[in-house]
Amino acid sequence: MPETMSREAFAEHIKGLRKVLSKFPVIPKQIWENEAGRQVTMWCTGEASFHDEVRDSGLSEEGWTYQGEYIFIFDMDESGEKTESVVEFLDSKETERLRGLMRRARENLGEPETSP
Repeated sequence: MPETMSREAFAEHIKGLRKVLSKFPVIPKQIWENEAGRQVTMWCTGEASFHDEVRDSGLSEEGWTYQGEYIFIFDMDESGEKTESVVEFLDSKETERLRGLMRRARENLGEPETSP
């Protein structure tokens, strides 16, 4: 089961990705609003692009490409304007491949191993 993250923890998670990723657009495919439950659920796709300096020649351009799908559940505050927490569901098969790419990229930067 995914861990629920506070808004601050989710922002820190995204900040850590920026060290190795040049861009990671996440595009909503569908959005569901639950006003009574103060929740927004989003089904999204995303494609990670790694900084050139973290890539090595052991993988092709295609090998450094990652595409995945996500479900985000945002718990909103009383006003419905601020996120209080986020649950993120990942495409488990592709995420394992992404974790491997992230490890490799961080090693290429000389950083200790951490999870994405």
